[in-house]
Amino acid sequence: MGQHRNTPFEPASTYLDAALVPRRGTPLVKALRTAASIAASLLTNDVEAGPSAIDLVVSRRESGGEVLRVTAGGAQEADALLLRVRRDLATKDVAEFISEWRVVPEEPASADD
Repeated sequence: MGQHRNTPFEPASTYLDAALVPRRGTPLVKALRTAASIAASLLTNDVEAGPSAIDLVVSRRESGGEVLRVTAGGAQEADALLLRVRRDLATKDVAEFISEWRVVPEEPASADD
């Protein structure tokens, strides 16, 4: 793991926490998301069909500042994702966790490429 020889391992969970939270949005957006979920459920007979209303948020324990926010999917997907993230927080240091989970936007291709 990404640690120096005589440095004790500190899991990312010492500094970061993960939780499932309702997606952000105005009341109109939330209402439209709910309507789309109901319509998709009726059309597909799948209770979890439609847009997700849940985000997985990783935040700093000390300040509460968000480090990562991703759409978590349906209830079962969200629970599985939360378990995976919490396992990674317990077994990786902060640098490893961030490098694995952080989505870094790609640099735009230059005109020479």
